[in-house]
Amino acid sequence: MVRVFINMAFALVAILSLTGCFKKVTTDTTLRIKVLSEKVSGEERIPAEGCFGYLYYVGTDWTIASYEDAVAKTITNTTTGEKMTEPDVEGEPYAMENSSNNYISIPQNKPQALVVMVYPAAQMYAYMHRLSEAENLPNTYISLIFHEWKTDTYPEGKWTVVSPTTTTNNNSFED
Repeated sequence: MVRVFINMAFALVAILSLTGCFKKVTTDTTLRIKVLSEKVSGEERIPAEGCFGYLYYVGTDWTIASYEDAVAKTITNTTTGEKMTEPDVEGEPYAMENSSNNYISIPQNKPQALVVMVYPAAQMYAYMHRLSEAENLPNTYISLIFHEWKTDTYPEGKWTVVSPTTTTNNNSFED
């Protein structure tokens, strides 16, 4: 009788330990992008008002050809010249509790994406090719600073930022 209880106990432990093996693993995340502006070098960075963002589930052979394309949500394939005009996901404003900064929230449900942020007040945009590799991370917090005083394309962390004086850009940085 004791042996039956011991076998039942081992079976119960084995069954309970297996339930952890079937946990859902996902790379889905929501990008929480804090967008700031710096008008003059060394000046205080303030929230960049009026920004919007979107993403396409495409590879690194896609880019934004101009500010006008960024505003129109148009991306261009650098190999074929093909254009796409309907983003897979569009961002929404998101306010963090106990924070004075506004964020843009963009869900990313596939591992590879081209993420685009547009800052109309400065006629600037930024993009990055992002690979989501973290597992079971519901939110990913990212910062982006638009340096309005810069007059060329420049890297900002994993972002490529394009200033008003730059008309085309085919550079890419991979996350």
